Amino acid sequence: MNNKILTTLSFLALGATTSFGATAWIIGADDGAGVRAPGAVESWNLYGITGTTTFVQEGNGPTNPLPGDPNSPAVNQQADDDFYFAGAYNNLVAGGPYAPVGIVGSTEMAVERAITGGDHTNRYHFNFSEIHTATDVFTFSFAMLDLNDNASGTGQYDFDINMNGVNIGSASHTQATIGTRFSSNPFTLGDVGATAGLDDDNYIELVSSNPGSTARWSNFDYMTLEYETVPEPSSFSFLAALAGLGLLRRRR
Repeated sequence: MNNKILTTLSFLALGATTSFGATAWIIGADDGAGVRAPGAVESWNLYGITGTTTFVQEGNGPTNPLPGDPNSPAVNQQADDDFYFAGAYNNLVAGGPYAPVGIVGSTEMAVERAITGGDHTNRYHFNFSEIHTATDVFTFSFAMLDLNDNASGTGQYDFDINMNGVNIGSASHTQATIGTRFSSNPFTLGDVGATAGLDDDNYIELVSSNPGSTARWSNFDYMTLEYETVPEPSSFSFLAALAGLGLLRRRR
């Protein structure tokens, strides 16, 4: 079998078994609207389950310690830095020692809408669905609506993106990147010490800084975790063999 046929088989196997850009969860909407009223009620989606939460005015800091409160009120400056989707948070994965909050019966009704120089950390807690395997690949993305810098036309926020205490990327937000989609590096469950199913207190953490900048605050547009379903190596071999048989039959 020549190299051209081997290449064809690889693409056939990928096309038959890989789902690109599936959403694990999203808070807000990746719709390019670019405007949000204060206290806006926004949608969320967690593996197909939907609801709403309120983007409330952020507090003035400092950042609260883990695990935060999964029942923050939907009131300006009263929501903490930790947003929880409904789930079971019994197993400490990273960031300890602290006592996980246990069962969260419903997705939190409030999420901080922005970051400031004094309130610069946001965390999003969730369980990975049991549908995932060790080879699935995840990417976290977010975008910012604005950048308030006292109308100076300058300013910058630099973000570290962490998952369960593991750095998975960084981003720099300026006036030129308003509305830009920032994405983390791809990662697997094993990369961040996670498992599929309930009980792990998994969290994405965004930590911003602005050294030498006149920036004061910037609003989030949306935050989302997406994944690609990648088959086990044995699945590739099996599918390649099947595709090869089909090609050989067509050539005879």
